Amino acid sequence: MDEKKLLKLFGFNLKIERLKRKISQETVAEALDFSSVYVSNVESGKHNISLVNALKFCEYYNLPLESFLKDI
Repeated sequence: MDEKKLLKLFGFNLKIERLKRKISQETVAEALDFSSVYVSNVESGKHNISLVNALKFCEYYNLPLESFLKDI
C-alpha cells in the first residue's frame, strides 16, 4: 500500500469513529492537546503523523491501531 493511500485510510477511519461517537474535531483536539487543524489534516490524510500520535488517537478511542488500518 502506498503512503498516500495509507494516510487517507487511517484518517478516514479516524473520522468515521469520531462521527459514530458524535464528537467534534475540536473535542478530540482538546482532549489530545492537538490543534483542530491538525486533527482535520490527519482525518483528511494530509498529514503523516508519528506513531506516538497515532497511538494517542487509539488510546482516546480505546481501539487498537489495526482498527484504523482496515480497508472497508
